[in-house]
Amino acid sequence: MKVVIIGGGVAGLTAGVYARKAGWEVALYEKNALVGGECTGWDRQGFHIDNCAHWIMGMRPGTALYEVWCENGAVSDGVELLRSDHMYTSELGGERVTLWADEARTRRELHALSPEDGDAIDELLDDALAARSIEIPAEKPPELMGAADSLKMAVRMRQALRLFRKYRGMDTTDVKNRFRHPLLRAMISDFCPTVMGGYAFPMMYGNFLSGDGGTPRGGSRAMALRMGQRLEALGGRICTRAPVARLVVEDNRVQRALLESGESVEGDYFICACDPDFTFHHLLDPSYMDEMFRTVYRERETYPVFGMFQTAFAVDCPDDLLGGDVMLDCAELCDQPWQSKRLTVWTCAHQPEFAPPGHQVLQAIWFMSEAGWDFWSALGAEEYRARKNEYAARVQRKIEARWPGYAGRLRLLDSWTPVTYRRWCNAYKGYNQAYVATKHARENPYPQAWIPGLDNALHAGQWLSAPGGLCGAATQGKFAVQRIQARQK
Repeated sequence: MKVVIIGGGVAGLTAGVYARKAGWEVALYEKNALVGGECTGWDRQGFHIDNCAHWIMGMRPGTALYEVWCENGAVSDGVELLRSDHMYTSELGGERVTLWADEARTRRELHALSPEDGDAIDELLDDALAARSIEIPAEKPPELMGAADSLKMAVRMRQALRLFRKYRGMDTTDVKNRFRHPLLRAMISDFCPTVMGGYAFPMMYGNFLSGDGGTPRGGSRAMALRMGQRLEALGGRICTRAPVARLVVEDNRVQRALLESGESVEGDYFICACDPDFTFHHLLDPSYMDEMFRTVYRERETYPVFGMFQTAFAVDCPDDLLGGDVMLDCAELCDQPWQSKRLTVWTCAHQPEFAPPGHQVLQAIWFMSEAGWDFWSALGAEEYRARKNEYAARVQRKIEARWPGYAGRLRLLDSWTPVTYRRWCNAYKGYNQAYVATKHARENPYPQAWIPGLDNALHAGQWLSAPGGLCGAATQGKFAVQRIQARQK
């Protein structure tokens, strides 16, 4: 049996590995020169810029997701996992707090900052401690679980279910508003969008406290290339620079994929491991959307996406003055209503191979709302470059003001926007993750994997498990193969 995979990101590569292990012929088509999709990086002026693998969940041995990462080649015994003693630091008004891997240290620090928030601090951190036992389900898709599987899952996920019930009808804004101190409110939403479910912060910090998370040595591009090598070692075929133009449908089945080169590729099953917006508006047409996809694209406030303006600087000194991720207030930089008033900054000093000796790479993310896509996508080429340079200069001045030791030592390597992700990955409105299901979303806000009306085509990727990310992409790649196996009986 032959499986054709469209898209060489984490989902497509993972699906390819599991399809080969099932004994099927695999042909994967990727439009870019390298596999990886959003899990990638690039070189500028002798420096390497990492786009994605900043902190990856599922890196704790013994979990089902870790087995997926090992199986698809992302990590192995020979790949060093870099871990930090803290998750991030938030600063505001000259004060700072840090989320440490040592929860007791975090608790002491937060209490010292704001004794009047003591009860709220204890409740939030107690929930994070409870969340340490939560694992991301990665054994099989929910619809393929039997009674024994469901019981086992319920036992293992009991803390997650408790948090879901406790924070039902709440989002991150509701949680942060329980606190009086403005820095604590900023800290809570620095990692989670304010419209994300109220359980998000304790679950994410709890995952970090469990010892999970980490960055593979070499970063995103190296990880993606390992996955590609794993697929090829198993006998899968990867075709890069091979964009697919459309899928040809006859008698409720996809018969073949037509490449932009004119080549026609036949297969028994077709896995669309690309952005669903591209699937429904280029490979197929919108009539194939299931009801949930239609709802997501129609109800923009209920299922928003976000954007990012990102910059990378060469640092002409080896000293890491940040010591990890730092979130700063940047209200003075904003001139558009869609821009966040917080800026995330970090160095890649822990990856010395990213820079020549005596240097390092410093990167920053400036988040934006969905409306930022309309702004960036409407600019002409010259104005687009001018705006990027202008905002990059603002970010640089902010960094140099906060860390004077970097003044005169930063050189802009590159900056990128939602337009970059749209061009590189066909990402919907240029967001490199899936949508966020707000507290006003449906009870089950997940689209189905099988494409309605087609017997042999299905999705694989982060949009099936919002808010997405690398973990969702990897698990859905595995699940796609299990779903085909179930249909084949």
